[in-house]
Amino acid sequence: MRITKVEAIPLFAAFADAFDGAVPPELSLPAFSMRDNPLLGQGAVVVTVETDAGLVGIGEAMGRPGPRGTAAHINEVLAPLLLGRDPRHHQALWTAMNEQMRFAPMGISGVDMALWDLRGKVYGDSLTNLLGGAMREAVACYASPIPYLPSPEASAGKARAFLAAGFRAVKLKIGRGIGVDIEHAAAVRAAIGGEIPLLVDANGAYTVSEAVALAKELVKLGVYWLEEPVHPEFPEDLARIRRRVDLPVVSGEWLGSLPQFRDLIKAEAVDIVMPNITRCGGITGMMKIADAAALENVMVAPHGVGAGIGIQAAIAACAVMPNFLIYEYNQLFNPLRHAVIQEALDFRAGDLYPPAGAGLSLSLNGAAIERYRAD
Repeated sequence: MRITKVEAIPLFAAFADAFDGAVPPELSLPAFSMRDNPLLGQGAVVVTVETDAGLVGIGEAMGRPGPRGTAAHINEVLAPLLLGRDPRHHQALWTAMNEQMRFAPMGISGVDMALWDLRGKVYGDSLTNLLGGAMREAVACYASPIPYLPSPEASAGKARAFLAAGFRAVKLKIGRGIGVDIEHAAAVRAAIGGEIPLLVDANGAYTVSEAVALAKELVKLGVYWLEEPVHPEFPEDLARIRRRVDLPVVSGEWLGSLPQFRDLIKAEAVDIVMPNITRCGGITGMMKIADAAALENVMVAPHGVGAGIGIQAAIAACAVMPNFLIYEYNQLFNPLRHAVIQEALDFRAGDLYPPAGAGLSLSLNGAAIERYRAD
């Protein structure tokens, strides 16, 4: 069996189109890291890999900051490298693609995902079986985010809405100043009660000393974890914070390679890593990162921004990895999340369930692909 075609299709759903130009501010500025680069919509890159046996695998690459650049990398760099190769040789192909990692790791993610989907179809088996067998039937999720809403009462109301939708844990975006952050966190804690995990994400908003001061107040509220208190490219600063606070420190959503995660873990900077399957090298990359984390007793809680293809792949990986903690089921408005696939994601009572059919068990919605394609 040989690969005959690899195609990447960039997709973009503009908020302005969905809201007739009146975009709610919490969508365009949902986190500190977007203060100078507002979010104008949601993007994704859909990848298809075709074979001479008539089988087609599908995958997804991250659509941020712009889907066209990642799609071009796949189409112009990775596709020629893969044509004529055997799609079942996933280790050899992943290694070959990683020679191009310095250019765009997100593209590798989409292709690797499509190759795993294709492998499932070749063998007629589920991803969880191909990855070694599921360790859990259901994958625990948390709702994200409670964005920058104008008042603590509004944040509390959003948290209550997530619980009403079936979630059993929620994440609040912080980074507007320690006083404001604590007001919103306290309101959310009061709204959800003491038993529901409350996670917070600063997206790199603070200095080391500010983060330590903030963490001491968050501990009083029983916060579950502190995510990216400082810029993620400074693992030494994360390590300094981790040594001085009494709650787990989390990072990794912006990292794209196994060596980057290795350096983060070796710096003793985190208790939990957050790889995104559409950015970190796909299914193969995520499983390698999980193995590296397990060697240092570090847990994995994958970042969940993206469309339904990536979510389905991530849930299969989460079901298998021994050191999995919880998955981020992002709920920020995203027309691509469910539209690009024909099937519904299996979400029940705060859990997502991995696909039981062959591969990803998904098919593309051609009408939605054409509607949102950005090329």
